[in-house]
Amino acid sequence: MPSRFSFDGALMFAFRAAHVRSFLWVFPLAFAGVFTLCSLAILIFAKDDFLQVFQTIEMLEQASVGRGDPQAVFAAILGAMEPLVGWAVFAMLGSWIIWAMFEAASQRRYVRDERFSLGFGGDEIRMMAVGLCWAVMQTLFIIVPVLMFFGAVSTAVGLAADGVTESQIASRVVGTILGAFGLWIVLFFVYAFFATRLAPCFGLTIKDKAFRFFDAWNVSRGRFWPILGAYLILSIVGGIVVSIADQLLQLPMMFMMAPAFENVQTGDDIAAAFMSSGVIVVLAVYLIARLFLSGLLMHVAGAPAAFAARHDPRGSVDDTYRVDTFS
Repeated sequence: MPSRFSFDGALMFAFRAAHVRSFLWVFPLAFAGVFTLCSLAILIFAKDDFLQVFQTIEMLEQASVGRGDPQAVFAAILGAMEPLVGWAVFAMLGSWIIWAMFEAASQRRYVRDERFSLGFGGDEIRMMAVGLCWAVMQTLFIIVPVLMFFGAVSTAVGLAADGVTESQIASRVVGTILGAFGLWIVLFFVYAFFATRLAPCFGLTIKDKAFRFFDAWNVSRGRFWPILGAYLILSIVGGIVVSIADQLLQLPMMFMMAPAFENVQTGDDIAAAFMSSGVIVVLAVYLIARLFLSGLLMHVAGAPAAFAARHDPRGSVDDTYRVDTFS
């Protein structure tokens, strides 16, 4: 393993760090297993609430409700989906905790040379805090163009309900939509800069056993292009592989699930088809395979920033090991 930070070291760190023979399959397998079990559990326990949504849509179609009033249809569907809000919040909080557990395990391998282990303690709590700061940063960069876009869509729906012609609607909202898209492109590049500079925060938090976010700015100073370049290579190549594999996995999944939905006519039929043992098994196999690849990509793509954190200019982990060895 390189004793100093370099582009080659950042690019290949995932394949040179400790426990490479076991970690690269144990981590994604556990990631896939935990998230698959949680996803299927929510699907099973929330089936009645999903059924209510299907039944509401079916009722609207049969009664021809809202053909001249799209807002009434929209309001009815939102009302039916209200019970799912609680499940969405529960899933979000659960995903946040599980992500923190796996991210902490990933960074412990990179920074402390530890084997794979899952737990919930100081590392995970601090990782949740860092993840929350990261999510807030992402939100700040996308909130304005998102609000502009949805504001334009809301205006278009309202104008359509009032009988305004399509050309008039377009003249009112196209400028706003194009402006939102242009602003999003500009903010994306600004976000990429800040994200690269702050990316070592996850590894730094594990290294120092303390909350670190803005401290990562000093760690990435003079290392911007190696971190970004290595991340782009790993994430783009890995993303292409995952996308191709996902398409290949979806084909047999859809083929095997198709018989269960052949005679579906009502919302009850859809819910029964989804809850059938055959569909659950096929869906579980697909999720495990797909999430295995996602977990592997998550771990590998995090290596460049973790390598920078390991070689913190204030004190490298490898320098500390060498001092401990000779002391």
